[in-house]
Amino acid sequence: MGKQEDAVYIISVAAELSGMHPQTLRIYERRGLIAPYRTPGGTRRYSQADIERLLLIQELTNAGVNLEGVRRIMGLENENARLLSQVNRLRRLLEDSDARFIGDPERRTVIKMGVVTRRNLPDIRRDNSLGE
Repeated sequence: MGKQEDAVYIISVAAELSGMHPQTLRIYERRGLIAPYRTPGGTRRYSQADIERLLLIQELTNAGVNLEGVRRIMGLENENARLLSQVNRLRRLLEDSDARFIGDPERRTVIKMGVVTRRNLPDIRRDNSLGE
């Protein structure tokens, strides 16, 4: 989670910024809720993203969510962000693909208000030998 160049806070500062005890941060690390950068000497360094994650953990636990629930919620949020990024990437690829065929008379692509309404798809021949 914490990258070396972004991880600037030692545990006491991170604890103060998040309003938690340093031991709580160690517990969250053991539970896999946070993974601060470790220096070659083993010192924990926290980034601003780590602090924000700690504040979210605190918000969820204050709302009555146990640590396993917090872990699952955070995992789902990460998965949701990953999927949203993938959907946006696929949309851009589709738009780029559609844009390449605009105006190609062989493709007979028709654009209406920025939406491709017809694509040149091959005809599918059905095998009627199965008695259909």
